[in-house]
Amino acid sequence: MYSVPFLTGLTKHLGTTAIDDASDSLSCLISAFLFIIASILISAKSYVGSPMDCWMPRTYSGQWSEFAENYCFLKDTYWYPSAELFQEVPEYHKERHRLSYYQWSSMYMALAGIAFMIPKFLWKMSQSYTDMDLIYFCDTAQAIQSDNEDQRKDKVREMAKFMRTKITALHAPRSCSNVRMSTIYGAVKMLYLLIALGQFILLGYFIGQKKDLLWGWTLFINLLNGVTWETTGMFPRITFCDFQVREMDGRNRDETIQCLIGINEFNEKIFLFFWFWLVFLFFVTAFAHVYNALQISKPYFINSLLYTIRDHHDAGQKKMFKEFGDKYLTMDGKLILSFIKSQSDLVAQEVAIEMYREFESMKNPRFSIPSSNSMTQHDMKEPLANHQ
Repeated sequence: MYSVPFLTGLTKHLGTTAIDDASDSLSCLISAFLFIIASILISAKSYVGSPMDCWMPRTYSGQWSEFAENYCFLKDTYWYPSAELFQEVPEYHKERHRLSYYQWSSMYMALAGIAFMIPKFLWKMSQSYTDMDLIYFCDTAQAIQSDNEDQRKDKVREMAKFMRTKITALHAPRSCSNVRMSTIYGAVKMLYLLIALGQFILLGYFIGQKKDLLWGWTLFINLLNGVTWETTGMFPRITFCDFQVREMDGRNRDETIQCLIGINEFNEKIFLFFWFWLVFLFFVTAFAHVYNALQISKPYFINSLLYTIRDHHDAGQKKMFKEFGDKYLTMDGKLILSFIKSQSDLVAQEVAIEMYREFESMKNPRFSIPSSNSMTQHDMKEPLANHQ
């Protein structure tokens, strides 16, 4: 009942790339995988065993019993304390302790897992929209990090030129895709955080604990102290179902049967685990995003990449470094360098230095040093003539 057989095919789409950090992996990979596995386990319980067994009157035949169980599974049931005498239950008690989640637990887990994959899909789509192949920088940095300096030189120049071309095109005033990559990246990171927070709140709403967001901690303490569902009513195994039977003579007879919801034995442990997991995920994601944003925005990020060419006696160089990071690279360039740095610190430094030299040549064209490929034949002959 209510199984989601297509979820096994979704697992092959879960995976991280070089531009995903640890917090991204926790959300789009591990969290999505855990929710999907939970959905499959709950679905399997519905297939292997019966999700609900009801205690029927002796007058009920086999078909009547099966009909009543199916009806009560589809219809919401309610919990009543076992220590109290079961008499006429008031309607407000039925509404307050109504259970309407056990039928949809599998579907809810599946949708929650898919929700954690949405930011990853949007991030991939945004890269194609802005024509910024970030995977290229990471894959190239990883491929050449073990090469010697001469072997890396051409690839480093290629990466620097490609980065500058893309940043210039992205920031062009009339560009149709002039949305900054750093803005999209920040929005995707914020979406990860909002999904974790939203799932935490929705988890309580789904099981009827919308007024108590700390229900997971309360349930955990109760389990440690031996306080069971018979007292608290959280994830009860025994519930009651009301329905009406229409007799052949036209009269209606109200019936109340007692049902065993065995699947709540699994739901209790699964939902409690995800309460703690979402709390952990929210704080880890928030810390990681704030930390990464501060690291990239600080001048130290550029200074550390240009450390090998830094002149501590040059007072104006610090200003040049700041202008290079803020105006030449912009936040998009810093973001790309951070992706390269995640694969290789050395390659990130060399790309940053190559771009800084280009920046210097633009600022002071008289002091630019021509490369060997750009020297003319006259330039090569003149030193030889002077030597003779």
